[in-house]
Amino acid sequence: MIKKRLKELLEFAQTTDLQEVVWEKNGVHISFRRAASGAVPSGDAAAAAAPAAQTLPAAVEPAVIRSTMVGTFYRSDSPDRPPLVVEGTVVAAGQPVGAIEAMKIMKDVVSPGPCRIVKALVANGHAVEYGQPLFEIEPAPDSEHV
Repeated sequence: MIKKRLKELLEFAQTTDLQEVVWEKNGVHISFRRAASGAVPSGDAAAAAAPAAQTLPAAVEPAVIRSTMVGTFYRSDSPDRPPLVVEGTVVAAGQPVGAIEAMKIMKDVVSPGPCRIVKALVANGHAVEYGQPLFEIEPAPDSEHV
């Protein structure tokens, strides 16, 4: 079953320009990243990778702020303003870090708690899906003073 699903994921990745695919279901976590050259293992290599994916412990994923809806992601509150946050910005709980627009309605994307923005994962003006990571974050260095 896992080999079949892994083969389907690899075939899907080959038909898109995705650089990374993560799949998790019933406690099984499979993730792979395409090399910059676009080389993706095929056939026998995929079958050999399946047992390894089952036995390796799942990698610790970085903390992220995720999209709460489908729409267009904006890093600033208006086109003529700079981004609300940049890499290294320390934000408080509930502070807006971006916005998502759907059907001409804007909804703020807010920080779940005091944290530091490590990396923006989505460019301004790009479409996002529900649950898609928008920012990689880490706990704020001094949470009491944020």
